[in-house]
Amino acid sequence: MDNELKVIVDGVAYQWILPGGISRLFSEILPRMCEIDKSLQIELLTAGKMRQSLPSHSRIFYYSIPHIERYMRPRRVWRPVVPTAERLVRRLWIGRGEGQIWHSTYYTLPGRWDGFQVVTVVDMIHERFADLLHGPGNDQFREQKRRCVQRSDAVICISETTRQDLLHFYGVKSDSIYVVPLACSDVFRQLEQYDDRLDIATKRPFLLFIGGRYLYKNFNGLIQAYSVWAHREEVALVVVGSPWSVDEEKRLVELGIRDRVHLLTDADDETLCHLYNQTVAFVYPSLYEGFGIPLLEAMACGCPVIASRIPSTIEVAGECPIYFEPTELDGLVNAFDVVLSEGRNSERV
Repeated sequence: MDNELKVIVDGVAYQWILPGGISRLFSEILPRMCEIDKSLQIELLTAGKMRQSLPSHSRIFYYSIPHIERYMRPRRVWRPVVPTAERLVRRLWIGRGEGQIWHSTYYTLPGRWDGFQVVTVVDMIHERFADLLHGPGNDQFREQKRRCVQRSDAVICISETTRQDLLHFYGVKSDSIYVVPLACSDVFRQLEQYDDRLDIATKRPFLLFIGGRYLYKNFNGLIQAYSVWAHREEVALVVVGSPWSVDEEKRLVELGIRDRVHLLTDADDETLCHLYNQTVAFVYPSLYEGFGIPLLEAMACGCPVIASRIPSTIEVAGECPIYFEPTELDGLVNAFDVVLSEGRNSERV
């Protein structure tokens, strides 16, 4: 095809990161891009073992680059030169890129590249929480991310909040930054009938938390507020995410709520849709977010939302949520009471 547009996508997010927002973004958008532009061809580069499935389309082609680190032993001797060696191997596979576009899923650079470079920035968590995310590995990631952003011809931010943070921390030219908000899947909708077979160890009404339980997600603040809430005996808390850590289990016991907090570790989109449709409220207590797709999912399902008052959530959800200040325990407890009294008949929904 004479007018073919080739985009080289480095699929490192599918190797390094557990399933979540970043890989979901690319899995959803790359096939749609191919449908919109018939001249588009995407070459998705991978190396080593995948931690999640790759996006599928007739014009998305997969190329597995030799995972050179496995051959460089002993690891402690070769570790300093592994990044350089990987760049050299990648360059042999992808060439110089004339007339092509390089787009990494997680802030990698192609080396010498005569084509265009594009990067999508999903958040600035490592920069905002540098005091928590410290050490050589995090410092190296921040430096790699900065170089990737500054060398790119175009930078895509998923929210105005992320764009403002990017300008604050990196000082890149504003005319090279484009804000492209996200959307949620059509799977999320209001249901006429609920699935009573869901694997939930409670038949009581429940609050819902979905996602990672990192410090900036403020999960600890959520369970602290829940533990002192007067209606915790009547309303359970359902958590969707990874298995409990030993420290988390201990904390739930200390707070006296271990038997009222129920964990689902394997929930697909359809299950999440049913949860959003059944819950008393979806709780989004984050201290910081780059966007917040779960907010859109919940609202698409007609689900009441309790959320911390942070810039990205205000940008995404407007005045729909019941807001509380992210560090105020009493405010979150009060939000629980408000949503319980207002229910799904609230004008907020």
